[in-house]
Amino acid sequence: MKRCQRAAVWLISFIAAFCLSACQGETNGIDVLIFSDMSKGMKDQLMEKAFQPDQETYNVHIFPAIPEKLLVEITAKEGDVMFVPEEMFRTYDDPESFQLLEEMGVNDEEAGPYTIEDPKTGKTVDYAVQINKGTKKLNGYTFRLHRDMVAFIPVYAEKSKEALSLMKQLRENR
Repeated sequence: MKRCQRAAVWLISFIAAFCLSACQGETNGIDVLIFSDMSKGMKDQLMEKAFQPDQETYNVHIFPAIPEKLLVEITAKEGDVMFVPEEMFRTYDDPESFQLLEEMGVNDEEAGPYTIEDPKTGKTVDYAVQINKGTKKLNGYTFRLHRDMVAFIPVYAEKSKEALSLMKQLRENR
């Protein structure tokens, strides 16, 4: 009887652990991954003021600007939008890994450096957006970027519209 009870306890524990780990990745908001060497104080301010964690709109993770970490996150299919330093982006510049950003509107302004011809329409379309250094405004919070960044939406992202909206805010403040 003891053996049967132990087996039942073990099975229930395994099922509970499996369910908890499966639910761990669920978020209500958009998953934003930022790769930057900013100070802890700047990270805290950005998280608190620009991404407003109390509203659960964003699930933000800030990592050091290490190319290997970017590859790990992309391989694990994490993140709905990523912001990386431009020089780091060049190591992983593969248009087929990113969603095309038709809505960013290359027609009404000069095309960015990260464009490709859309095979369906034949139009030139952004696949990543350059965000120039300088003063930026995000959700009412003004901050300063000290290096050029690139924003992109991975091909596997589920919340593309929300990610695109975030990218537009930063691009408009060029």
